[in-house]
Amino acid sequence: MRMFLLLAGIVSLAVLAPSTSAQPQTGFTVTSTLDGRTVLPHSLHWLGHPSLPAAQVREVDFLIDSKLDHVEHKPPYVYGDDDEGRHLGSLVTSWLSPGEHRFTVRAVATDGRTATDTVVARVVAAPAPPAALAGTWERTIEDTSASPKPGSPGNPTDTGTPPGRYTITFDRRWIHDVFPCDTSPCRFNARTGGGGEFLSDWTPGAKTFTVRGEIRIRLFHDTDRLGGSWCYRDGPDATYSWSVDGDTLTLTPAGGHDACAVRGFIWAGQWTRVR
Repeated sequence: MRMFLLLAGIVSLAVLAPSTSAQPQTGFTVTSTLDGRTVLPHSLHWLGHPSLPAAQVREVDFLIDSKLDHVEHKPPYVYGDDDEGRHLGSLVTSWLSPGEHRFTVRAVATDGRTATDTVVARVVAAPAPPAALAGTWERTIEDTSASPKPGSPGNPTDTGTPPGRYTITFDRRWIHDVFPCDTSPCRFNARTGGGGEFLSDWTPGAKTFTVRGEIRIRLFHDTDRLGGSWCYRDGPDATYSWSVDGDTLTLTPAGGHDACAVRGFIWAGQWTRVR
């Protein structure tokens, strides 16, 4: 699934918390669900709450270390999008370097006024994957005609699965999937899903791992290769067992089924180590 938003915006506000920077008020305020936090967990919902009625809010921007990472135009104003309020995206901190970072919500009114809320909070390092699993693996799927159909319960957000070479990389920050390219030069093909790349949140284990939804690391646009999620941006979660024999990795979803069936169609089976 690829759902993207465009840039825009500016800000300014006061929040009475030790980790929050205060700015001159401009007739309205905005607060953040990060207010009062000094250490962030691995994953959490990050929402902005302007004091204005929604009809008077043009957009709410989310910035990390002063860099615009996400823009919302409709409530709930949540980092990572909300699929019209049904599937809230999350701020996953595993991709950020350990240490302090600045997390800013910037609300922009329809008349151009702005308000901001900035929290300075520490991020801790994500756990490293087991050495046997870490790295990049590949598999070639020549025929993907049996993949769950777009719009079906197993592929509710129309993930394309072109035939060809897939790679999967297990990193402490994320699971990184790269789809086969079906254009030259390689670019994202919205019709087939070719050339697409997903970053998924996960928790590694000695014999199993749990995968969740999308990791958002920057603003995405419709033509970007990197962006989106297998099913919904918040999952569904799935647990996989894994085993390595030489250069062969075998992935098996718990109970033989991944609730995001299109992900299971690509992942379940054997992979060969690339590096």
